[in-house]
Amino acid sequence: MNLNPEYASKGVAGAGLGTGIAGLSLGVLNSMGGLAGLTGLFGNRSTAAQNDVLTALLTTEMMRGQSRPETCGENTPVTRYELTQAQTIAGKDAEIGLLKADKYTDQKLTEVTAYLMGQIKDLAAEVRKNKDEQTGVNMQQVAYNATNSATIGCVQSQVAALQGMTKLVIPNTSVCPGWGAVKVTPEIATTPAA
Repeated sequence: MNLNPEYASKGVAGAGLGTGIAGLSLGVLNSMGGLAGLTGLFGNRSTAAQNDVLTALLTTEMMRGQSRPETCGENTPVTRYELTQAQTIAGKDAEIGLLKADKYTDQKLTEVTAYLMGQIKDLAAEVRKNKDEQTGVNMQQVAYNATNSATIGCVQSQVAALQGMTKLVIPNTSVCPGWGAVKVTPEIATTPAA
């Protein structure tokens, strides 16, 4: 891309020169009575043919006065003004793109937050339900533990009683009948003769 200011001045001057030539030609034609004044120049040709010749003449003069063609391409020189405009537009396009991206990101973050809050709410309800169920299970376990503790305490006292029976004297009346009368005689200790 060529940023030489000479191109711009040549383009403006060339365009002005081409416009001036065309204007002068039309002024001369007008003073001669328009296209009809060229009849001597063109002989007895029709007006359509005169118009075609005049159009070709004017187009040639206008194109000769221009320093660059009116087509755009990669090798077409631009002015500083055009470059500044293009850069400004590109900057604004970038800013608009950034704003659109920010808006899209905000929208997606809002959607994700709403989805996660729904998931959290569902999980909280499930945890609350599990907690209530666990409380019921814990209460049943407390009752079961209390019953087992009482039963184990009773069994332990019975076992202790059975262990202590070997040291107890059971009266004859407490033993099943059929054994008959029992006599317990104390043994007299004898001392050896000295």
